[in-house]
Amino acid sequence: MKRVTLNFVVDSIGLVNLLLLAVTGTILRWVLPSGSGGHGRGFRGGRPGGEAGEWLGLRRHNWGDVHFVLATLFICVILLHIVLHWTWIKTCGKSILFPSHKVHCDPADEPETE
Repeated sequence: MKRVTLNFVVDSIGLVNLLLLAVTGTILRWVLPSGSGGHGRGFRGGRPGGEAGEWLGLRRHNWGDVHFVLATLFICVILLHIVLHWTWIKTCGKSILFPSHKVHCDPADEPETE
């Protein structure tokens, strides 16, 4: 697989994962907030049409588990992203720390590997 294709796949997975993290975070914060276990009525008592403290068939704790798995996957994707761009990171780091070096940080300067 070409390096450019691999970068695109890794970055796309990272983007989708980040969006899913935002969705699950929103669910945990506003749809099923802390204390939404069904001990009352209204917003904190759950959503209409479902069991109190449940949304789309999952309770708050289950959504927290999904959120944790997505966060762990996101960390792995970010680490892979850093590994794939390590040469560029070192080059730009040197040019920032040592401005006297004539180094370009243009991603097009990275060698392609197949």
